[in-house]
Amino acid sequence: MCKYLMGIDRGTTNIKAAVYDLDGKEIKVSSRPCEKVKSPVRGYAEQDMEQMWRDVSEAVRMLWDDEITPDQIAAVGLGGQGGGMFLIDESGEPVRKGIVSLDTRVAEAARVWRREGSHRHFLELWNDGNPTVPAALLYWMKEFEYENYSRARWILQSKDWIRYKLTGEAYYETTDASNGFLLDGEERYCLDILDKYGLEEAKEMFPPLLHPWDQAGCVTEKAAAQTGLRPGTPVAAGGHDVAMVAFGSGCIRSGQLTTVLGTFGLNLLVIDRPHIMLERFAKVVLSGSKDCYLMMNGGNTGGATEWFLDTFCGAEQLLAEQSARNVFEIVEDEVLKAPHEGRGDVVCHPFVEPPFTMEGWEHARFGLFGVTADTTRPQIIRSFYEGVAIEMALSLRTLAQAVEEIDHMRLIGGGASSRLWGQMFADTCRLPVQIMDIREAGCRGAALNAGIAAGIYADHEDVGRLDASVKHIYEPQKEGVRYMADKTKQFLELGRLVRGTWK
Repeated sequence: MCKYLMGIDRGTTNIKAAVYDLDGKEIKVSSRPCEKVKSPVRGYAEQDMEQMWRDVSEAVRMLWDDEITPDQIAAVGLGGQGGGMFLIDESGEPVRKGIVSLDTRVAEAARVWRREGSHRHFLELWNDGNPTVPAALLYWMKEFEYENYSRARWILQSKDWIRYKLTGEAYYETTDASNGFLLDGEERYCLDILDKYGLEEAKEMFPPLLHPWDQAGCVTEKAAAQTGLRPGTPVAAGGHDVAMVAFGSGCIRSGQLTTVLGTFGLNLLVIDRPHIMLERFAKVVLSGSKDCYLMMNGGNTGGATEWFLDTFCGAEQLLAEQSARNVFEIVEDEVLKAPHEGRGDVVCHPFVEPPFTMEGWEHARFGLFGVTADTTRPQIIRSFYEGVAIEMALSLRTLAQAVEEIDHMRLIGGGASSRLWGQMFADTCRLPVQIMDIREAGCRGAALNAGIAAGIYADHEDVGRLDASVKHIYEPQKEGVRYMADKTKQFLELGRLVRGTWK
């Protein structure tokens, strides 16, 4: 009897595979590190496509045990990082190594062309945009790797390649297509941009288009032998990783919000329709649920936190190595055991990278303000945590203009386990913060869409009735709200005063 759904999430650094029961409860998760991103030439970011498939196969095989067997899997869904390009030829073999979303080869070429005064039409069209959208990468490919360009039969995204290896069927999918600016308002291909780039023939490289919840084929005999999955198991189209993360967190209707605290901090807000005036400071893609969009922005939370700990918390890192404890636990203990839990007058701008989602702050720098001889280490550490919470809350203000109301925030990712950030986010955003009991929201979203594809759930509303898997809720506290409001005012005023020094 089939009683589980499987989700596979292909990231740049890790492949995750997970199994869920039909109530959406996470049963088992496996993870397999990916091949390190290779950069043989400045700006390149590539990974071997066949190695990607071997890593996925191993991650899936790691799930099997006495309790979870292949015949119990009702359907498989997929998610993966968006951007980049994965080309296959007529026989389904990779044309070249996969180009991943970290790639900047187009930007590197554009710098040269600008100096030379060449490719002016491209530069005007592209206008320093995203270097990994399909039109830009195909233009580069035609210019520098024409033989590979001419051999390509299908252009895919990362999860599309994994799906192809599972099913032998080539499809593109709407959330990734929207991320690449390839859709019209009816969620159909609009490839006219390729004509403008002189890539008319590339229109034939885009395979048929599906929604994340559409069935895209079944597991082949060959894929079954490699993964252990049962031949004939239905496979859903899947979607862009952020769309799957939001959907896997239970956000399916306009006004529902998931905030991810991982390598990047991302506010993911479900909206009914795009708001053009807000898109300068937020990215919009189709949602993992029907007739909705996902509006997102945020900051470099993980990178900034790693830099802060390396720079200011060497003693805590050494103690973590000696005691086999988590450095975050040690740092947060230091703050929580301090007088007033480290609250003080220090204000931190946590910007080790410019926050492009905050108008007027595009050149902001890291800063600590209000430090005196009496300032303690816990106060400095806490001020950094507060700065991250304020940055994410200010970014959220932009998104909030697109909906009538946001009832609560669902917090996921590694930072969701923080004993400081949960309450800080509740007090700063003035929203109840739900800490989700989900290790891999992207896998869960992929699996639940697979459940729709297989007919286990009638629709997305049916999925929305499943248990939300909330393990803790932080409610805004009056004193904390007042304290963080004062800190936010100081944060903004200091930004106004020092803005002229950032450039």
